[in-house]
Amino acid sequence: MRAEEILELLREVKNPFTEMDIVSEGLVTKVVVEEETTIIYVAFARSTPQTPFSMAVNWPLQARIIRDMVKVLEDKLGYFEIVDDMTLQRYYPIEEV
Repeated sequence: MRAEEILELLREVKNPFTEMDIVSEGLVTKVVVEEETTIIYVAFARSTPQTPFSMAVNWPLQARIIRDMVKVLEDKLGYFEIVDDMTLQRYYPIEEV
């Protein structure tokens, strides 16, 4: 699947706070399609003020967005990752510790 097709699928995912789709809102910053893997970069750290309160308020919204992204993509893509474009924190797949 091409990056443009993935972005079109991700337009179905809405930010629960603004009700805008995450692509138009600029939360999806880049999609890299490789042979076996697709990496989707999101701008969560960049768009969240670095105060404990803001981070605590935004985390449930970000978790919901990730869950919605996975629901939209899981049947259409093979292996994919969702990564923060600034911190490179991996949100999906969730690492088992």
